[in-house]
Amino acid sequence: MRLRPRRRRPTVRVTQHGDPRDDDLLFVLGWGNKPAHKSVEWLLDRLAYAGYRVHAVELPTNGWDFDSQYVDPVRAYVIDRNIDLVLSHSTGGLVAAHLDLAVRNVFLSPWWGIRFGTLDKLLWPIIRRLPTTYLLVPSGISREDLGDLKLAAEVQDSPNRVSPAFLQAVYSAQQTLPPFSPRDVVFYTPTDSVVDTRAIGARTPAANLRPYDGGHEFFASESRETILSEVLAALDDGVEAVRSLKRAKRDGA
Repeated sequence: MRLRPRRRRPTVRVTQHGDPRDDDLLFVLGWGNKPAHKSVEWLLDRLAYAGYRVHAVELPTNGWDFDSQYVDPVRAYVIDRNIDLVLSHSTGGLVAAHLDLAVRNVFLSPWWGIRFGTLDKLLWPIIRRLPTTYLLVPSGISREDLGDLKLAAEVQDSPNRVSPAFLQAVYSAQQTLPPFSPRDVVFYTPTDSVVDTRAIGARTPAANLRPYDGGHEFFASESRETILSEVLAALDDGVEAVRSLKRAKRDGA
């Protein structure tokens, strides 16, 4: 799809957090998330305290070319700095899955499928073919969907509508996901009302999948301290950490 942008071409933004001497961790944020958001800031601080130099990637919210505006700049950044560990959330998880690099991933609620309501399913074939970057489609995301600790002001800080061109770019990226790497780990909440959890389950082997109780953003959840300890373990030890957690839960049952 070739579009004439009605404003400046979207670009990613990267900020660094933590000690430059620590291990590098790329963190690709979700749609609408910003490092200054309190819940995101909480996670960045905890990751830095755990010994990571975090490179936080803020994604544009209204791109129309997924490769050139999302994947390519993030891939170039990773290659430039020889980063081999990636944490990602939601839309960031879709970007990270397409990097096609020798990295190990920890995905948080990745947006690998669009969640449809009945009306959405009827309108979707029309909406995704409209060649416009105008924000026409309600996002349908509420504060309650994201997490108990999500601030209302941070929800309002993000667009409440998305463009057909953006949705088409995302949909195409979801349909062309590369094979899942057995080294990767996925955290998700089965009751997530933002992303399609069936797409997560269909793509991820059970051994690599770690469910948790909370909203779409675990870092805005009341149980975030507990979940964080598991995420940090997965960053350290990969899929073996998930297997250990599952064994511990089974043995304690």
